[in-house]
Amino acid sequence: MPSSQEWLTFAEWGKQYGPLVMVEMLGQKMCIINSAEVALDLLDKRSAIYSERPSMVMVKELMGWEFNMGFQSYTPTYRKHRENFTRGFSPKASENYQHLQTREIILCLRKLLENPEKFDEHLRNTIGAVVMMIAFGYETKENDEFVRIAEEAQLAMVSAARPGAYMVDVIPILRYVPEWFPGANFQRVARRGYELAQDLQQKPWVWGMNQYKKGVAKPSFFTSLMEPDGIAVQHSPEKMKVIQKDCAVLYATAADTILASVLTFFLAMLHAPEVVTKAQAELDKVTGGIRLPTFADRPALPYITAIAKESLRWESVIPMGVPHVVKQDDVYKGYFIPAGTTMIPNQWGMSHDDELYSDPMSFRPERFMPGVDGTPPRDPNTIAFGFGRRICPGRFLAEQQLWLQIATTLLCFNIRRTCDEAGNEIIPPRFYSSGMASRPIPFACQITPRNAAYVELIAQSVAALDE
Repeated sequence: MPSSQEWLTFAEWGKQYGPLVMVEMLGQKMCIINSAEVALDLLDKRSAIYSERPSMVMVKELMGWEFNMGFQSYTPTYRKHRENFTRGFSPKASENYQHLQTREIILCLRKLLENPEKFDEHLRNTIGAVVMMIAFGYETKENDEFVRIAEEAQLAMVSAARPGAYMVDVIPILRYVPEWFPGANFQRVARRGYELAQDLQQKPWVWGMNQYKKGVAKPSFFTSLMEPDGIAVQHSPEKMKVIQKDCAVLYATAADTILASVLTFFLAMLHAPEVVTKAQAELDKVTGGIRLPTFADRPALPYITAIAKESLRWESVIPMGVPHVVKQDDVYKGYFIPAGTTMIPNQWGMSHDDELYSDPMSFRPERFMPGVDGTPPRDPNTIAFGFGRRICPGRFLAEQQLWLQIATTLLCFNIRRTCDEAGNEIIPPRFYSSGMASRPIPFACQITPRNAAYVELIAQSVAALDE
């Protein structure tokens, strides 16, 4: 198995061997899916047999991430978790959080203005603040402990969840090897990961329960689960555990994936600077340059929406998806897929299939503009957020955050390449971290206000938040 950016290798295998590539490692079969059509046929249309998850000994058993709904087997318990998220983050329910997203993004504009070199830190803090407010009604602070725990726990998890990352996933009996044994470094990694997973579930929960018991808890995902239909309910201990796990999953996983998509947008602007100019022309026409764009402007800003879609396509946040497992033997177009095979949907490969997207390596939002001649390309959202019964229930919230971050940033700022000592522009490489979730390696860019009027607009918008 390749050790970094595996999705690139898998995509090449797809071109060489076809849309389904079977790999076997010490008797464990993995099938890589490189076609969106095949992924939909199997993981969606045949979801009754393709909705299981692999055992993931390292992450679920040793690191304690069995609480994550996304890793759980398709059982009645899983469906309880799924129901909470589906209800809590439906398109309509997600709109209830738009005012929180708007507030934090406006504050982010001020941070970008004051200290643009730390744009990645500002974006991380902004998205973390949004997710924590949505999860528990918690207002984050500078260098916030809860945000730090979530980041560290998530990074530990995604690196360990990569297929083939640890031999214990292939040879489960290795989980009994003691930490001191030569070659058992994975046990030390697991122990630290377990500690973070426990902090993730316990510390914000204790804070949230204290607020709730005092009667001062702010409206949030937590309070919506505690009080269905706005009515206080005496929950069973089992139900309380479900609520606790779901709140932990939300703030642990949402922030990291949304951040990766926003950082991808910033990187893309350095690879396609002409997009900035086109977007600003559309934004100026709609806002007149005298106000910030709002969610109500979405129908009038199709190019901004196209940029958001292209950001999700150009580089996948979860490039190899989350693995599925087929629970019974299956045959697909002559391919025999044995029961227990781990199915890896190479979402990066699907998003760069030149039969779906012409010139797939280029960042071209125009491909998603209304009225483009010919058949419109597949909506990348149908790939980026997973498939079938396992599709991401928080996708509407993530789309909102990405869209407004793009719209407000491009209205107020120019995003340009930095230069070396000789004055030559530097185009950062498209290199992403390996793991289940992926983000671009740190890169530099110049973020400057378009003119003095936008500096004043940011100041006015921030001041209006306290009115």
